[in-house]
Amino acid sequence: MKPRTPERSGGSRFRTSTMRKLLFALCATLACEASGFEPEYLVDTLRVLAIQADLPIASPGETVHFTTMWTDPNGNARPISWAWGTCVNPGSTQIPDCAAALQTLSVGGDSFVATVPQNALDGGVILGELGVVFAACAGTLTLERNPVNGAPVTCKDASGALVGREGFIWGGTRVTVINGLRNANPGIDHVFMDGVEWPATGIAIDPNVTHQFSYTATDGSAETYDVGTGPITEQLVGWFYVTQGKLVAGYASPDDSGAFDMTYTPEATDRTRPVHVFFVLRDDRGGLSFSDRQLTWK
Repeated sequence: MKPRTPERSGGSRFRTSTMRKLLFALCATLACEASGFEPEYLVDTLRVLAIQADLPIASPGETVHFTTMWTDPNGNARPISWAWGTCVNPGSTQIPDCAAALQTLSVGGDSFVATVPQNALDGGVILGELGVVFAACAGTLTLERNPVNGAPVTCKDASGALVGREGFIWGGTRVTVINGLRNANPGIDHVFMDGVEWPATGIAIDPNVTHQFSYTATDGSAETYDVGTGPITEQLVGWFYVTQGKLVAGYASPDDSGAFDMTYTPEATDRTRPVHVFFVLRDDRGGLSFSDRQLTWK
């Protein structure tokens, strides 16, 4: 990604088309965690799959609440420590650049609250950013920079050794800061397994054949907005994650009916354990929602 400098007002330099491009670049490249998981959809260690902001687009002075979807499928219910930090207008969409410019950093839980500084748009900034960095640690977490991966915190086990990716994850998200524009989070409506409504209590499936996951968005999830260049309708993408088995891909665009579909093959699975399935619905302006279901075997 190329570094982004906040757009400033002044004569003909600012046009609504420029703002649209900046808004799309800022919102569509939201990162939820460090990369490097292959395949990304397979969750076999501590992961943070999504962070929802109740205000994906906010104005200076507004308070934003962040809620995480995370899991630790092989952690045997081990305790997880959390830290959160914020930066303002770091000049880049890269998480390490926000981590290097943190204005706050503290230990907390798996949710977070931050207030957009009143001066976030000072100096003629029209489109700003509240960056948020998180860290989740299955060990002892200290607010000291990690010497190995550059994280703003350090996670150590009982022996004092640094915890690796199996028990430490850090990453970030961001909120677009602008006056006069809103974005409501999309919603997940119904979830289906092989065309049948998938209850929150779980469903038992045949482990010897492939299956179809599907979910739908609530009405109005793809909002239409206008930044001065005409109406624009959001694009939605559905993401899928599983703790066992194989997916055709990790994400899908809506089909002709508006549903998000994914084929699941229960290969190389431990049939003594259930499978946890996670769904994350994202729009292209930073909004998202999530849900989850469980599979057992017939």
